[in-house]
Amino acid sequence: MDLVLVALHLEPGPRAVPLGPAMLAAALGHAFGTSLRTRILDLFLDDSPGRCADLILAAGPAWVGFSMYVWNRALTLAVARELRRRAPELVIFAGGPEATADLPGVLEEPAMDFVLPGEAEELIVAAVARLRRGDPPRSLREGLAPAPVRDLAELRSPWLDGILDPSAYAGQLWELSRGCPFTCDFCFEARGAAGTRRVPMARVEAELELFEAARVSQVFVLDPTFNYDRKQAKEILRLIARTAPDIHFFFEIRSEFLDRELAGLFAAVKCTLQIGLQSARPEVLRNIGRTMDPAGFQAKILLLHQAGATYGFDLIHGLPGDTLEGWLESLDFALALVPNHLDLFNLAVLPGTRLLETAPGFGLEFQTGSPYRVTASPTFGAADLARAGRIAHACDVFYNQGKAVPWFGLVLGALELPPSQLFARFAEHLDAHPGQTPGALQAGFLRELFAAGPRPEMGTIAADLATYFGCAAELAEASGLATRTAAFHHDPAVLVAQMAAGITELEDLSYVVPLRPCRAELALDGGDPVLRILPD
Repeated sequence: MDLVLVALHLEPGPRAVPLGPAMLAAALGHAFGTSLRTRILDLFLDDSPGRCADLILAAGPAWVGFSMYVWNRALTLAVARELRRRAPELVIFAGGPEATADLPGVLEEPAMDFVLPGEAEELIVAAVARLRRGDPPRSLREGLAPAPVRDLAELRSPWLDGILDPSAYAGQLWELSRGCPFTCDFCFEARGAAGTRRVPMARVEAELELFEAARVSQVFVLDPTFNYDRKQAKEILRLIARTAPDIHFFFEIRSEFLDRELAGLFAAVKCTLQIGLQSARPEVLRNIGRTMDPAGFQAKILLLHQAGATYGFDLIHGLPGDTLEGWLESLDFALALVPNHLDLFNLAVLPGTRLLETAPGFGLEFQTGSPYRVTASPTFGAADLARAGRIAHACDVFYNQGKAVPWFGLVLGALELPPSQLFARFAEHLDAHPGQTPGALQAGFLRELFAAGPRPEMGTIAADLATYFGCAAELAEASGLATRTAAFHHDPAVLVAQMAAGITELEDLSYVVPLRPCRAELALDGGDPVLRILPD
């Protein structure tokens, strides 16, 4: 084997697709044909350096290239050192966002011969040509400057060329454009080529037809702002509706480019939208090169809500100028818009970003190595960041993992609590009840919460709602799971029927749904939950 390209994934799953290495392999195949033997190797973060080295060396390569990201930098360098120890003659190089952003730091590793910075399809062809003519590997440190591919029509498709088999992976990563029109300070994408470049629609259509023929179940679109070009976004969504109606797509979008027609097109296909809110405080967003009009944002999200699209938000704690109280306000703002999920992150000061340059002026303290998280700032101290992290984890367990969207508003209305206070209390409950499932944690917490008030019976109703909708979501998401059995305080069939009849206040439900401890079996019929009460 001449070359092994290593994809070191975070974990097995639908996103563990070696698209970057496959793009390089496609470029090399086009340039050198069968005279170059290239293999793509999938490894994972829980593999040891020794095991990774074993699998790489088993292929007998002369050259080894790694795709390096924030999450796999430490293991990548450890594997490189192990390879250098066992096979000193190997040529070892890296590419990817982390290697590009911190090129000098990566080259300080003695085991690393050179780095391919930026978009590497053209660079790797040049590097391999030099290696084949006998240039010393370390000489490739010179003359390999970042060079964005200007015309994406020139790139080969690893799927259409047969390098990637769509049916071999649980999901697919799909690149429809490169570049980002925005300059967010915390993001390295902003330091690439200005503007965006798009994959030709003919290739988009051919790849989509291939995904559908291979019965791919989900596709993660890599564009940082899918809907920046609204016209093309609408064209692609119509193409998806015609060509691949059964595939679930994941898009990252910006709210300001939404309109009613686009919201309807998103709702008409199987998809989940991720929107980078980051903060609901305009004065905080200005510190990272972003702008935001809260009222305008709400109006745009309302279009998605009215259309019935599925959407979620990103929020960051530790932003320069933000406080714990301000972040909690942003959390409440986000949840008032009824997202399907929330992704909550600790700010990271990544190599190569503008934030790395401005961090001293903001007084940000952060980890100097991966994952580069902010640990304190003048307005967001270490203790507050730790508390925000605990609340973020509680939100993930209760709201995301616990599938709380259908009933969350009922509980909040009955408790008269803002969401941030609910999650702060749930964080304490988590500490006291380790090892339980999200559903059990929710049910126990809700019973305790209402038991302290004047209407404790509302706690058992709330717990049953959490159990019912949690089981239904588990059935919908888990392949091979036909039924789910659970214990209830009230007859769940009566509870669901009363909700369907229009009773949507927790207090009213506690009056009309009698207490009847029972066990019930849930199944799905055409996607809808079906209940069967089991004998005592």
